[in-house]
Amino acid sequence: KVFIIGNPRSGTSLFRLMLNSHSLINATPECGFLHWWYKKYADWDSSCVNSNRLDEYISDLESSKRIEDWKMDYAQLKQKIRQENPDNYAKLGELVYTFYGEQKGKKAKVIADKNNYYIKHYNDLKEIWPTAKYILLIRDGRDVACSYLKIEKLVTDSPYKPKLTTDINTIANEWTTNNLNLLNFSKTLPDNQFMVIRFEDFVEESELYLTKVCDFLGLNFESSMLDYFIKNAKEQDEPLSSLDWKKKTLEKPDKENIGKYKVELEKNSITEFNTIAKDLLLKFKYD
Repeated sequence: KVFIIGNPRSGTSLFRLMLNSHSLINATPECGFLHWWYKKYADWDSSCVNSNRLDEYISDLESSKRIEDWKMDYAQLKQKIRQENPDNYAKLGELVYTFYGEQKGKKAKVIADKNNYYIKHYNDLKEIWPTAKYILLIRDGRDVACSYLKIEKLVTDSPYKPKLTTDINTIANEWTTNNLNLLNFSKTLPDNQFMVIRFEDFVEESELYLTKVCDFLGLNFESSMLDYFIKNAKEQDEPLSSLDWKKKTLEKPDKENIGKYKVELEKNSITEFNTIAKDLLLKFKYD
């Protein structure tokens, strides 16, 4: 299992689709059900399968925000849970991911879950799956700020449009805090469970960095990962409910997006961001 985490608008969706284009990786659409229902079902054991708790869990799962994008057959899922008889919450959650992958015709060796929501709940994720791996995607915060500002102007019918601040001071503090907290979290894990990748690096040298990621996950690189945008257009791997602000996932990585803040942000905004985030920008070798 691997969690893809990062500050919003850091390229995590594009990265998820790259991973999902590997034949042995099941990188699901965004849905935080694993965490949302953890406290309620943390005491799950094998006796729950033959009780009304299974019905209750299926009902709760089906009500999860954005789970509709997974288009699962819940009657079949319930049958699979009965057959497998998971004896703890971690195995129960794993069955949901596996079932989704199987519906898509994939027998995966690695489950990948991407959700920026997790950025404040990684300690709970560690409780659920102590041996899970984490990939932190970090992107130049000033380019992240440009993306925040574009989202605010976006017109969409989707109820899931991200609610992001447009205040540069707030964006800089949020970007710094989120990434520092994740780096501090990484210190609680063995080295083989945490990996940091700069968005700019995997955009400029996708094959090299995807090869490193595959090695981190115990897999071989597959060239199909570079054609994620073709697969996404054909199979709608990025659900329509979020595609309005993720249209870049239908294209090859765009190097023109690197350093766009130099054109799109006013000088005083860049100075304000640099003042707040200077140490972290320098740590990750941003000018």
